[in-house]
Amino acid sequence: MPRILSYTPSWLSRPSPGFDLFVSTKDSSNTPKNSRKQTDGTNKREEYVGPRRTIARRGTEVFVVVDNQIRWSDLSVFKDDWESLRKKESKPTQENPEVRQSYRILEISVSERIRQLSISPNGQFLAIATSHTIRVAILPSSSAFEENKGKPVKPKTHTLGPTTHVLSQPPVVSLLWHPCSADGSCLVTVTAEAAIRLWELDRTNRWSFNEPSFALDLRKLQDAQSQEDIVTPRRVNESKGFSADGGDMEIVSACFGGTGSPDESAWSAMTLWTVTNEGDVYAICPLLPSKWQPTSTQLPSLSAAAVTRTATQVSDDAMPEEVKLSQKDQYDWLSEIDAQVPFLITREDDVAVNDAVYSRPKTPGPVPRLQGPFQLAAGSLIDFLDVSDIYVIAPKMDTEELMLGEDDASEQGLQEETDGASATVICFLTTDGRVYIFLDFEGVEGSWLPAKAPKQPLAAPEAPELILLEALETLDPADATDDEWPTFSRDPFSRYSFFTTHNQGVYFFSLSAWITRLEEELQNSNTAGTDFRLKVLRETMGTLRERILHLGQDRFCNMEGESSPSATACVALYDSDLGYFLFTATENNNHPHATSLDLPKSVLMKSEAGFDDYETPYAYPEDASSTLFTTHIARSAYEPSSAFWKGSSLLSLTDDKTVPAHRRHTTQQEIRLSSTTLDVMTNAHRLISGETQVIRMAAADLFNRCERMMKELEEQITRVRETLSLAEDLEQGDQDENDYGDEGGGQKGNGRLEDRVQRAKDRQANLAERMKLLRRKVGKLGGRELSDREKEYIKELEQLDRALEKREDDEDNAESPRRKKGSAEPYWQRYDEVRSISHELVEKAKKMGAKRGDEQKKVERDEWSIPNEVRKKKVEQVQEMLERESALVDAVQGRLERLRVGGII
Repeated sequence: MPRILSYTPSWLSRPSPGFDLFVSTKDSSNTPKNSRKQTDGTNKREEYVGPRRTIARRGTEVFVVVDNQIRWSDLSVFKDDWESLRKKESKPTQENPEVRQSYRILEISVSERIRQLSISPNGQFLAIATSHTIRVAILPSSSAFEENKGKPVKPKTHTLGPTTHVLSQPPVVSLLWHPCSADGSCLVTVTAEAAIRLWELDRTNRWSFNEPSFALDLRKLQDAQSQEDIVTPRRVNESKGFSADGGDMEIVSACFGGTGSPDESAWSAMTLWTVTNEGDVYAICPLLPSKWQPTSTQLPSLSAAAVTRTATQVSDDAMPEEVKLSQKDQYDWLSEIDAQVPFLITREDDVAVNDAVYSRPKTPGPVPRLQGPFQLAAGSLIDFLDVSDIYVIAPKMDTEELMLGEDDASEQGLQEETDGASATVICFLTTDGRVYIFLDFEGVEGSWLPAKAPKQPLAAPEAPELILLEALETLDPADATDDEWPTFSRDPFSRYSFFTTHNQGVYFFSLSAWITRLEEELQNSNTAGTDFRLKVLRETMGTLRERILHLGQDRFCNMEGESSPSATACVALYDSDLGYFLFTATENNNHPHATSLDLPKSVLMKSEAGFDDYETPYAYPEDASSTLFTTHIARSAYEPSSAFWKGSSLLSLTDDKTVPAHRRHTTQQEIRLSSTTLDVMTNAHRLISGETQVIRMAAADLFNRCERMMKELEEQITRVRETLSLAEDLEQGDQDENDYGDEGGGQKGNGRLEDRVQRAKDRQANLAERMKLLRRKVGKLGGRELSDREKEYIKELEQLDRALEKREDDEDNAESPRRKKGSAEPYWQRYDEVRSISHELVEKAKKMGAKRGDEQKKVERDEWSIPNEVRKKKVEQVQEMLERESALVDAVQGRLERLRVGGII
């Protein structure tokens, strides 16, 4: 795992401006307990149980939901401002307006409690979801947020689906941005009743926010037989249809199978995975918007696979008819894409970029087939799954299949991805904090419904199978709450690593320890003992699991009647200023939690080598303890309990809103010995007792922290002494080795070590500079790295050169250069033997030709005559062969033109 460098930094702790970004400005101390749930608009609906993703980011800019309002700020600006304030030794206080105005509020009218935030890949749209409704805000640029600090921002907003996502409709469970969208503005919404809608948003077209461009109802799609069937979701006030399996399909989460990276499988980014609350998994492929943008390897990979399968289909008569129809649909689908002329769109960010965009094919049809439910091959390990989230890791691209029949991949500028697995990894996260890891070896490919309903109902396809590899615990059942809803979060460096968040903490998972071994086993052609090796791999997987953040430690300090803190999904990012940074927040007490992590070893090696692409499929080392020297052990700083600064609720007893009407006159009169006064004193005593109890527990925790700090200080002193003794031993060893420092004027001990370190740094800088110069020279020459074939050819030439040099030395020897039995013969001897044999054969051929010349003249001409019918047949066969060759040449020329348009050539 990445080493933890530090926990919540000072610029996100109280009393910094970064801490104020997450703090509520409402005073809940004077709010009655029975009316606290009414302040956020959720009093009319039942308690929400679902995903909480109330933090979104655009680079280092963050959008946070506090008090049901969206706040904006820049984390890098927070850090720089706080460091500048500390350098000036100015203490930030409540009265400092320059410090207090650290964020801006987005004025967006939302009636319900905000549950999810999601920013489009192009950074132009912010999707805001409540439990049932969705609004989309058009975000201004970063410079617009920096202007007029302290004033609210009023972005232009649209209601997404005014008649679709309403309170009378099913709740929204997932907000996704399509990875193949042309300009990153295609939003995919998934509801609990298995309704999937694609919204191709256009800031200049208001209608694009009212109606989806494509919609599917998985319950109807499950029973559909052809493209003619109605599979769109029902509208408002439309009666429900009956489905035998529809009642059990309650979707809880969805995600795409890929991120649109060129090193992923071609079908991954087009596949939408959904999971129900009971663990039933379904997949839809392909799911594309009307205008979509493929990656540089997507279309060539699909075309190569389609050509190979079409050739196999012609020669294989035993192939099932369903497989032939599926392959034919894929071939027709790709043929229509190849026939299109892609148009270019220009995105004007910092630099204009031209991207080839295609239209969604109309053949074999727009409606894909529902694939699933997948069978979970887990035996008796799983009785019941209460799933809360799903995370799918795409398989790597098959470079051999892509470059089949072409030149070497290295010559084409493509490098085969050696890391990663060729199987799909599917992870489940349940409400009790357990992570299940499954493997799909078959994969998901494009499949469509037939154009017309068949005469006989379609036979149900064989259910695909998911193999369970491992189940990992992250949550103690005693600490689980009723509203627990764990979620996944992506890692910015590796797709085989991810984070999970629940109310008790944030965990890090890495599959790097066994993913390479699994791929080696899958690519091994020797099937003997495969089952045994896979069993051993399954038993010794060793998925890395580590707790990154501890949440909920302030739970005992919650006021009586308040709910426990609910953590929002964590966000991990990498920035040159912030580093590898992870943070989250608890919604109830609005408290930020963060940690700074060390960069993975492979990323550091790539950065030193000059690579700028940090996202790799396999970034973490197998052994996390490979660090040579640990400078320090990260410890979380003491965070004072919220009970120390939370106001008292005692004044609420005299508030006219809480005191009954028949007792309000007693608050203005003198205290009298009566039953009313006794009730007031009893309520005040009960309230003050609860508040003082919380303060006592917070003070006791402070005392325990002080004792722990003393122990930690003793440990630090011990470590410093050990380090000092090692340094002294090293210095004494240097002095004993040679004493030229006293007589020759050289330096001793620390000075010599510093000189050695400085010389090493200078040498490293010199080597790096020389490497840059060499790269520039090679780039100017237009050169590239040698391929394997070229390297083998060079080795053969060198070996031949050595053999020829050896021949000149052996010419003076009298021994015959006869090759011993079983020994290798030199090239020059083989060349001489072949040349002598060729001369002998030529002489023999001349003699035999002269003898047979006279005999051939005597042969009558009638014996060599050819009949006219045979001659005509031969000519016809030659013409057919020429026509076939010309057609083949035309087909190859057309394919080369299509590859040139796709960007491969």
